Parts: sequence; structure tokens; C-alpha cells
Amino acid sequence: MNRLVYILLAASMLTLAACDSNVMYNENRRINEQGWNMDDSLVFNLEADDTNSTYLCCLDIRNRNDYPYSNIYFFITTIYPDGSVAADTNIEFVLAERDGRWLGKENGRYVDGRYPFCYFHFPQQGSYQFVVRHAMRDTLLPGIKNVGMHIERTE
Repeated sequence: MNRLVYILLAASMLTLAACDSNVMYNENRRINEQGWNMDDSLVFNLEADDTNSTYLCCLDIRNRNDYPYSNIYFFITTIYPDGSVAADTNIEFVLAERDGRWLGKENGRYVDGRYPFCYFHFPQQGSYQFVVRHAMRDTLLPGIKNVGMHIERTE
């Protein structure tokens, strides 16, 4: 019986690993408990060597269920390996329905959501930076716990 359990566990782990084979990058940053200052940037550094594939770029947002808004705006800047800088992308994500129901997965006092913001082709091999800042009117934005960058190859 124990052998069967180990075989099933190993098969499950291989299946889970196969599901993530297209994930190129996944990293989260914790936001200050007092709030996210509009001058504080989150910098996501990654290495790209595949210049042929297309990737889906997403932001993972974990907010408290007392976050005071139903949406959030971001400025996202891309810095290429050669040092060139793409113009800021201004993105809005809707986090809640008009009636206040959260669109993400609620887990206790937090809500987790993954929000696609672009398809991206890495034109150069090397080190990229994605710089993320909130673009809300609050100087100190309350209620955001974590922000992450998730990038996966599309097929």
C-alpha cells in the first residue's frame, strides 16, 4: 500500500511540474503594511534568452478585503538589455464587481487575483527589468499586500 502512495505522489508531482513548464518568471514583492507609497517602485529583474516565443505577462495582486477601491491603476516601465526604455504602460485592473464582490479568489481577509496586461516578445537576449508603480491618487495606497510578476510562454 505504501508503495502505491509513493507512486501516486511522484506522478502528481511530475504532473504539477509539467503544468509549470511554460512559466518563465514568477516573483512576488511584499508591500509595506502602512501602505504603498506612490514613489516606491517594484523592480522585477529577469533573464530572457528565447527571442522567438511570445509570452503572456500578468500581475498577481493580493489585496486585503478592506481595500477601499474596486480597481487599481499601474504604471509599468520595461527596460531592455541594451538600456532602452519603453514608454510607461498605464494599466487599470478591476478588482471588484459594482456590487462589491471581489473578482479574485478570497482567502480569509485577502483576495488573490492574476491580471494579464500584455503579450510580449523579448526582442533581445539578456537582462530585462519591469518597473511597477501604482498610479492611484493616494500618496500612500492602503490595502495592497503583495504584487507579483508572472510571465509564461504561450503556445
